[in-house]
Amino acid sequence: MEATVIKIGGSLGLKVPESIVKDFNLKPGSIIEMNFIQNGELFLHEKSKVREGWDAKFAQYALDGEDKQLLPDFFDLETDALL
Repeated sequence: MEATVIKIGGSLGLKVPESIVKDFNLKPGSIIEMNFIQNGELFLHEKSKVREGWDAKFAQYALDGEDKQLLPDFFDLETDALL
């Protein structure tokens, strides 16, 4: 498969073939990680987003009752003792 190198301002970019765009569900702004392999080949893969899906996981923990506080809140205990 081939990709064309194009000039974008002072940088260069790659025109990604439509089949790859569809296979990886790429959109403008998608982040692709590139690694060069010893034999000169280029390995591309979409970079995962940090903490992607955490909000849904934490919401499920709350529904399952798994979000109970495991350690006492020491600051509240100290404040209560002063009052």
